[in-house]
Amino acid sequence: MGRRIAKIALPHDIHCYGFFQSCTDNLQCGLPSNCNQRNQGGCSGALQDSHYQGKKRGPYNGTFDSATSGFNAQDCIGPDSENSQRQCKHLCNVCYHHFNSSSDGRTIFLKTIPWRSYMKMTYNELKDQLLMLIDESSAVESVSECPCDELREKILKNRFNLVVVGQFKRGKTTFINALLGTNLLPTAVVPLTSIVTVIEYGQKVHVKVVFNDGHTGEVPSDELPEYVTEKGNPRNVKDLAEVIIRYPSEYLKDGVRLIDTPGVGSVYQHNTDIAYEYLPRSDATVFLISVDQPLSKAEVDFLRDVKEYSERIFFLQNKADYISADELRESLEFTKSTLREEVGYDSPELYPVSAKLALEGKERGDNELLEKSNLPVFESRLQRFLLDEKGMTLIRSVSNNLLRVLSESVLRSELQLKSLQTPLEEIERKLRAFEEKRQEIEAEKRDFEILLEGETKRIVDSILDPDLQRVKEELQERLMSEFEECYNQNTSLAPGKLRKTLEEFISQALREYYAVFRKNEDTKISMAFEQVAERFIKKINSIVDELMHYSSELFSVKFESFNAEALWSIHASFYYRFKDEPLMIEVLGDALTSLMPRFLSNRIIYRNMKKYLLEMIERQAGRIRWNFVERLQKSRLEFRWQMLGRIDEAIKGIREAVQKGIESRKKGAEEAKRQEREVGDELNRLYRLRDSALMIKEQAGGG
Repeated sequence: MGRRIAKIALPHDIHCYGFFQSCTDNLQCGLPSNCNQRNQGGCSGALQDSHYQGKKRGPYNGTFDSATSGFNAQDCIGPDSENSQRQCKHLCNVCYHHFNSSSDGRTIFLKTIPWRSYMKMTYNELKDQLLMLIDESSAVESVSECPCDELREKILKNRFNLVVVGQFKRGKTTFINALLGTNLLPTAVVPLTSIVTVIEYGQKVHVKVVFNDGHTGEVPSDELPEYVTEKGNPRNVKDLAEVIIRYPSEYLKDGVRLIDTPGVGSVYQHNTDIAYEYLPRSDATVFLISVDQPLSKAEVDFLRDVKEYSERIFFLQNKADYISADELRESLEFTKSTLREEVGYDSPELYPVSAKLALEGKERGDNELLEKSNLPVFESRLQRFLLDEKGMTLIRSVSNNLLRVLSESVLRSELQLKSLQTPLEEIERKLRAFEEKRQEIEAEKRDFEILLEGETKRIVDSILDPDLQRVKEELQERLMSEFEECYNQNTSLAPGKLRKTLEEFISQALREYYAVFRKNEDTKISMAFEQVAERFIKKINSIVDELMHYSSELFSVKFESFNAEALWSIHASFYYRFKDEPLMIEVLGDALTSLMPRFLSNRIIYRNMKKYLLEMIERQAGRIRWNFVERLQKSRLEFRWQMLGRIDEAIKGIREAVQKGIESRKKGAEEAKRQEREVGDELNRLYRLRDSALMIKEQAGGG
């Protein structure tokens, strides 16, 4: 049974977020026990205990008349009885939708999800329901501090990054094309340059190129080879950082992003460095191996280095159609043995596939060929991993954030209600006690600032500075060798031409190597700061919880806290720009060197350009350091402002909730009673929202 719209009549406009039964003519609702609609319009709360109290999970064992319920016989279980009643396996439905009454105040349109779907809802269904719940929460006046826009953005902008890694000629590009079902990416006959290609969903094909200096451009899709192949862009002379392709593929529609990295172990070391950069942020990594070649030393070394991410690495043994079934089994066993013994992967997930057959099968619509490729088996596993596992983690995270907000809103409303029912002298005495607690919290805020500044400095001292020193030493060793080679190959050039050639070599080499370092360090520093932020967010949440629990005990109301992950993250990248500026090293002019014997002028040019190379290595490192430190300081200040604001908002919310009650009391008994009714209605709404968020979290495996 699919989703359906039921038209029913109720005497009031309500918001139902619990169970209801629609198998009989009489609507039976499972709203919480404090629901003021519970005994109206046929709302019996029949299923309330089985869900809200955590009891009796399973089909409702009641009966219904299939002739009047709108259900067919196949929707039911159990034998026919004389009056055609059966047990209904679809009896329970779940409504998350805002009941919107029509102008007469009675007709309500109700969106339902079958009970069978409730028992195991998909990531996309839960995502849709959570988005509706966030929208509903944002419309509630008392949920004043809800970061609903951030929660909505976290869901809508969630991406599952699938990084594809493999040595040159392993069939990496064909595999990506097979996933998409079309020849989108160009294949190469020589190793590609250090360009990362990101493929994400779009309603039409769109190609954007991103340059290392930050500017972007759009190019026609048929010109893609001019940017991502060695032939079209040798040694990345166009200074690209990445290419982003939007493509209308169903495979990408749920937020999956394919990230095609340069080949591991190619002739270009920085290609392998790029692959290292993307693994820490990947949700899953596909490592392609080929049946016709054993694992190379470069591949083994790479896999050893990234072993900490092994739980999310899937191995694909490509070109499975090249050999017989017996040979394939032998090849798979050999590869597994190598991964265990040489790399140290205890239980590698290895799938034999033929990307070539899969692509052909999808393009021709040949299901037999597609099945023969074995790609659907891996796609099914990947779907479960990304959506069912990673996706549910997102749902739990956002649900917890929403639950935290709703729980704090419930406390504020409970405090307001309490202040309407408690003698004024007692309320004012408790407010004075709350002010004393607030002063303690202010001292904790000052400690927070000092510790945060120290942790930020520690990132610079323990990560950034040592990494910069290491890369400077590596560049001096690596580039001096390459500089010697470039000089020796061009000694026959005229002095001016030789100097120009060496200048171009230095500029290009530094640009390439520092661009890769900057990207890797960007990831490293960002993750380090996010780890610091996560620790401090837990501290801030504990301070807010301490304040909330103190207030709940002080005013004798209940408060339930929820652990929520951080919404804040370090979004902006650390941009490094290689400035095109005049040479700062004095070199002999063309006129003078042209009058000298070539061996003498070349020797002077060699000495000056070598000195220039060493100075430029140092200078560019200094620029990068300044850039990182500046961004870290900005991030620290932004984070400090947001986190301390959380405490201030919590204090303000508690104080204002109590003051509202006091002000209503001072206006007279009638105003106090009116306010009490309004707050009571608001609390009912908040409880229903909170119960719905709990149900979604539970569906996502939150327990």
